[in-house]
Amino acid sequence: MDLLSFFRPSPQQQIEKLRKKVKEPHGDPANRINAARKLRDMGTEDALLALLDRFSIAASPSRQDEEEKEEVLSWLIQLGDRAVPAIVRFLKRQRQVYWPFRALHAILTPEQLAAKTEEILKYQWDNPPASSDPTSQLIRLSDSLHDPALRKTIELYLEHEDDDVLLAALDYLFKLDDEGSRTQILECYLASLERPRIRAHVLDRLAELGWSVRGYRPKFEETLPENYYLTRDGAIKKIGVGG
Repeated sequence: MDLLSFFRPSPQQQIEKLRKKVKEPHGDPANRINAARKLRDMGTEDALLALLDRFSIAASPSRQDEEEKEEVLSWLIQLGDRAVPAIVRFLKRQRQVYWPFRALHAILTPEQLAAKTEEILKYQWDNPPASSDPTSQLIRLSDSLHDPALRKTIELYLEHEDDDVLLAALDYLFKLDDEGSRTQILECYLASLERPRIRAHVLDRLAELGWSVRGYRPKFEETLPENYYLTRDGAIKKIGVGG
């Protein structure tokens, strides 16, 4: 090793230095985007993971922030499959979901996207993040992905303690509109005695969609609030709405 090599920063040190510039919300925009471009050009998984940290800050003004994020998004899409491992790692641990998920959506086929989303949600189930926000966001962004493995993992979240996460999982099942999802939703309603947001949401959605509570009528009759009633065929109606 020559003397210059001894004093030259390691690749990881370079990445960390560039990461700090990328995450500086009040710095010079030119410095921020130049650091982001260098991380893109390095192209390693760790460098791309640092690049993704651009999505973790909100720079000012908001128009500049949006433009920079759009540019980083376009780079990730151009990198294609090469960017996927870093994006998945980022989504497993970070709160910012929208922009990285857009990149995955553009790069992957629906089947591949469902598989990666299932992987991330399963990881978050086994390793709960400090905030439940990214989990609920990810489930909602997945509402068009109808994959058996993904569905099975989202069903785990019917037992989640956070109302926003549970509501996201319920809405995913409502969109599936099959007998299995109907049964799970009705069971979840009955199990949510002390969760008024969950019960109110389920009742509103059941009334809106006209789903029957067949097989559960006696239990629903015991729990329906005064402003709801059951029709002869087991559909839930809200008094004063829709006749």
